[in-house]
Amino acid sequence: MLLTACIAIVLTISSCIPQKQIVLVQDAIPEESTFQTPKEVTEQYVLKPNDYLFINVTTPNTDLSSFYNPQSAQKGQGGNLRQEFYYYGLDDSCCIDFPVTGRIDLKGCNLREAKQRIHEAISHTLNGFTLIVRLATNTFSIMGEVNHQGQFTMSRDQITIFDAVSMAGGFTSYAKRKEVKILRRDENGEVSVHVLDLTKGNFMESDYYYVYPNDVIYVRPLWFKMFGFGETLSLTLVSSLVTLYLLFLQL
Repeated sequence: MLLTACIAIVLTISSCIPQKQIVLVQDAIPEESTFQTPKEVTEQYVLKPNDYLFINVTTPNTDLSSFYNPQSAQKGQGGNLRQEFYYYGLDDSCCIDFPVTGRIDLKGCNLREAKQRIHEAISHTLNGFTLIVRLATNTFSIMGEVNHQGQFTMSRDQITIFDAVSMAGGFTSYAKRKEVKILRRDENGEVSVHVLDLTKGNFMESDYYYVYPNDVIYVRPLWFKMFGFGETLSLTLVSSLVTLYLLFLQL
């Protein structure tokens, strides 16, 4: 009887995780449920020290363009000229050191504002040019109870927390969806920690519904993992207990 009770307890613990622990956005089931998600997240991202920008300056003069974009002189397959971006790092003061123009202060700028400042600075020494500015450090990291931990490149400017988890192969069986942490660094370099409950829908109205460049996402494990219960180990444990119980009956 004791072994039977143990088997029942193990089966209950290892295989019965409440749906409230694993079902996402539970309060958004009705069709009329809507959420006001933030818009233009790329406009909200403020450049930070150690960020990198891809900058391309194109002019009718190819030699002048090559001066501003050293890598654009490289040839690709078939002998065609391959146009690439030359990237610039932001120093501790959020400035870049640009050819001829010198230091350009980009502190407090988002990507659009940074492009305006760079364009204004270059226009004092150069006319008739085309400027392209893009964020080079467009990666995020995800750790914990996902199937593929690591650093990922954002496939587009705006990706959600669901996109990030999907890129990491989805949650594992142990993932604590009620407590997903996002570590985000502000323009002053200070890191703050924010906790999301993905089983509720209200987080979709916050700034943390979208993943920002350099974000670190950590998915905590459920308490079941501390006891070694899982899809494989629990079945092994149960089969061992059943074998011992049958052997006990035979004896």
